[in-house]
Amino acid sequence: MSESPSIPCAYMLIVVASRNPVKVDAVRSAFSAAFDGVTVESLSPPPGLRPQPMSLEETMDGAIARVAWACAGLPGADYCVGIESGVMELDDIWYAATVAAIRSGDGRSAIGIGPAYPLPGRISSLMLSEGIELEEAMDRLYGIADLGEREGAIGLLSKGMSSRLELCTEAVKMALPPFISSGNYRIM
Repeated sequence: MSESPSIPCAYMLIVVASRNPVKVDAVRSAFSAAFDGVTVESLSPPPGLRPQPMSLEETMDGAIARVAWACAGLPGADYCVGIESGVMELDDIWYAATVAAIRSGDGRSAIGIGPAYPLPGRISSLMLSEGIELEEAMDRLYGIADLGEREGAIGLLSKGMSSRLELCTEAVKMALPPFISSGNYRIM
């Protein structure tokens, strides 16, 4: 697969509503693949976010709330980004997925959804019965704390074949096409 050239730009400021180093690195990686001169700033996430989104809609709502917060927190940014990971049930199987929302300085917005992966039944059962987040369920079952700021549940479950950084980066990349290519995109 050939590398696509990045779009020349003297300086581009991107702000992400997260202090999680995985999400910040994902934004930097995705935007640097598309643009030159990228600088990424991070802000604390907005108050009141649901700790564990339990549907695609809740996950999208979280990403949209984060992007709005990022734009309000750094009004001069060229792009604002919100990344939210959540779980959702499809045909009695629980999946984890990441959604990215991007808003440009001129007010255009787009959503990208990264790859989803199935969760083992014992993880989803613990999450549902105890009302806990995926990260806490992983900590309890596997004894590994702070997975969400490192390889993520997917890193452990895939035995290192994938990582949370890769999934977050892909979600951001999936939201970028309306901003980097011509086409008849319906922008939010």
